[in-house]
Amino acid sequence: MKEILIIRLSAMGDILLTTPVLARLKNLFPEARITFLMKEKFAEFINASPHADNTILWKEGEGVWEIRRKIMADFPRFDLILDLQSNLKSRSLALVLSAKQKRRYRKPYLNRLLLVYFKKNHYKEKKKISERYLDALSGITDEPLTERVSLRREKLPRGVLKFVSKKTVLIAPGARWATKRWPEEYFVSLASRLLEKNPGCRVVWLGGKDEASLFTFLSEHPYLRRHAKRMLFQAGLLTTGQMASLADGVGVTITNDSGLMHLLSSSDTPMVSLFLSTVEEFGFFPLSPHAQVLAARNIECRPCSHTGLPACPKKHFRCARELTADQVYAAVIPYLA
Repeated sequence: MKEILIIRLSAMGDILLTTPVLARLKNLFPEARITFLMKEKFAEFINASPHADNTILWKEGEGVWEIRRKIMADFPRFDLILDLQSNLKSRSLALVLSAKQKRRYRKPYLNRLLLVYFKKNHYKEKKKISERYLDALSGITDEPLTERVSLRREKLPRGVLKFVSKKTVLIAPGARWATKRWPEEYFVSLASRLLEKNPGCRVVWLGGKDEASLFTFLSEHPYLRRHAKRMLFQAGLLTTGQMASLADGVGVTITNDSGLMHLLSSSDTPMVSLFLSTVEEFGFFPLSPHAQVLAARNIECRPCSHTGLPACPKKHFRCARELTADQVYAAVIPYLA
């Protein structure tokens, strides 16, 4: 194969989870040129992949035929089109492009609906989403998935590098959906306990620009303000490659179920992931073998969605409230010993 097109338009975590498939394809076909099509705002994540040779950006307002013309100008025919988005838009585009082979990821719609709405679990196993992506290449490669999220590393700013030279916990307290965000006061309780009971410990808070208000709350909270010199706040200040390097340099990471969780899972650093309204059966748990998932398991209404919601439908948010700071602290502390 010489020309391969991968289609995955969104979102951050889903795109990062395609990188093991890119690595497998590059290993199978080292001379092939792998082109990745995604929405413009997610370009930085594939640009950080060592296995994508070219990117095409689907810009806001562009339609299927506009994208087809853009692609056909440079790539009149592909050897393989791999649709890992598998929605109406991506299928329509794959249909009007020329390729020797066309494959697509098949979403487990029925199992997902039964679990969310009827709490009937018909998933035979907890299969990672990257493994399901790889299933689309059945017959081309049938070896089990061994690849991980792979990202190029970039040098950290000198101040950040110096800060993490001592025992450090990295906390990513954000997530796109409210039902995936552990309460901010719980993060305060956890961080204050880490800092008070472990005098040599430091905390780096990591997130995006859109989480500035959350970071302000954390930095100004009276429980944490007294530890200001032992905390570093990085909201939207680092590149993808720098965030991966940061994960390499700390003792343990703590994250919600978020896109940033998948980025940080490219590291071998131990990870503690907090799953609230979602469950591992959907496949979006960390790909790293050094990660563990914590959750309040005995919640009758869990999961309430496979992606997350703006608010708890039942108003009680038990899946978050019943996962305590004590439990998370107990999971984290062995990595600081």
